[in-house]
Amino acid sequence: MRRLSLGLMGVVGIGCGDSGPAAGDSDTDAAEPALSVFAGRAEAGALRAGAAVRSIVPRCFEDWVDDNRNFTYRLSENDTFRDCGCDKRCPGDPGYTAPDEGEGDGVFQAVWMGGFQNGKPATAARGADRGLVGEGDGLDARAIVIERGDLRLGIVALDALGFMYDDALDIRALAAERGLDIDHIIVHSSHTHSAPDSMGIYGPNLSTTGYDPAYADQVHTASVDALAEALAGLEPVTLRYGVASADTYWDNGSANLIRDSRDPWIVDPRVGAIQFVGAASTVATVVHWANHPETVGGSNTLLTSGFVHALRRGVSEGTEGRWQTAAGKPGLGGTTLFLNGTVGGMMTSLGAQVEDPDGVVHGDEPTDDLWVKTDVIGLLVAEMALDAIAQGDTAAEADLVVGAQTVKLPVDNTAFQAMFRLGNLAHRTAYGVVDDAEDAEIDSEMDIVQLGPLRMVTWPGEVLPEVVLGGKDGAYTAAGVPIVDPANEFAPDVSTMPDGPYLLDTLGGELSWILGLGNDEIGYIIPEWQFVLGPVPYLQQAPGDHYEETNSLGPLTVGVLEQTHRDLVRWLDDAR
Repeated sequence: MRRLSLGLMGVVGIGCGDSGPAAGDSDTDAAEPALSVFAGRAEAGALRAGAAVRSIVPRCFEDWVDDNRNFTYRLSENDTFRDCGCDKRCPGDPGYTAPDEGEGDGVFQAVWMGGFQNGKPATAARGADRGLVGEGDGLDARAIVIERGDLRLGIVALDALGFMYDDALDIRALAAERGLDIDHIIVHSSHTHSAPDSMGIYGPNLSTTGYDPAYADQVHTASVDALAEALAGLEPVTLRYGVASADTYWDNGSANLIRDSRDPWIVDPRVGAIQFVGAASTVATVVHWANHPETVGGSNTLLTSGFVHALRRGVSEGTEGRWQTAAGKPGLGGTTLFLNGTVGGMMTSLGAQVEDPDGVVHGDEPTDDLWVKTDVIGLLVAEMALDAIAQGDTAAEADLVVGAQTVKLPVDNTAFQAMFRLGNLAHRTAYGVVDDAEDAEIDSEMDIVQLGPLRMVTWPGEVLPEVVLGGKDGAYTAAGVPIVDPANEFAPDVSTMPDGPYLLDTLGGELSWILGLGNDEIGYIIPEWQFVLGPVPYLQQAPGDHYEETNSLGPLTVGVLEQTHRDLVRWLDDAR
């Protein structure tokens, strides 16, 4: 097995969105920082922005009856599907008018849900009768287009478990085919565990993909439609921005919202926000935080964006009237987008005891309402984002610089190699998987963005916080929570964590964001110092908390991405 050495490759011209020559062209300028996908810097011009939303709830799927309540569809266990067609209405159901597509054909039009386990079909989208927020949330593709001078950046935030690189490229290609004048597009997944299997590994069984090309096309089209509307609605904006920390809200800081299920306990407590303010109203607000949207757990069969729904509504519409003893906060209006961060290793609200402003604690006991807990988390983070904006700063002008670099990543995970061979991941391009598995690899991408006070680097999966934050000194451990559980007999040796400066320190910027699941979902990104394989590598986890290794590409991934992160920061410093 070889180690990859990756530097900056090829050339793309820097300056006002020019595409420049392609990687490997003979006229490479060695004195100019070079990137292989895109590089652009806006020299001057007014800042403009537009935003839009499209639903990505699947257009057609049938529901089912879970006879034994194990949340897994198996005919051998007397589970049945309701052959009612796309509208889910059979004769005798309220609202039934006539047969529709798929009705009575004997074929289960299933949407296999991603996350937790195989074989779990969705029954419906979350309705208005669950949770505090009082309105069904569904799933969205939310887009913002940011322009300065003749450089335009598009960001699509999907309520998805993870959209892989080929799908991100498909969205870019469709946008170009539609003639959208956007220089570069970033596609981000929220990582909700209650959305269709957009990766292919959560189908009806381990050997059958759950990826539906028709649904992928629906997401591609919705994403580009949202980008097109955002582009058409561009208007001059100023920025309001800030950051809030969970450490200042609760005695136990982030532990009021998150449980870190893998030692060491290292959690990013920050909630960052940027508001794009138009002449008459808010155009959009972008909120950045790191946590798995999986609060309702593996027993849920409703499509939902999770806490992201309440977070977005809380920022746009406010939290007034949500609590009995607290006034809440007014909203900002406009469209709110959520961008996830360092969720690996593993940031989850499952098991967390979440106290709301009324002093009510929401846990995971059978008597607890997990939908209420989900919304409480979203509303609490929304209030932090609103505080960040209210107590933050204003920028009338903001420079815009964008760079993107391809990376080649080895696929050492033999289970992933098998999924490529079986066709579970047929929609994802891979090299050497069949002919020479030792040299199996995939392409991915990392991007860097400077927008005034913000510096952001995209990582193509679920990066563990300690990779970019550090935390060896306990700086990211909540009060009263040990960095390593003393009862963990297989605890990692934190003393072997490298010393700083860490990647977040090198990024700089008043707002420094690591965007997880940017343009890809390659699984967990684990530091080499705590990467441990089980007895049967990638199929069994090692003793202790090493589940993440079974869903990672392998131990070499982190080094490639760390180096690319540093290269991108160096390029940005030079480009400015």
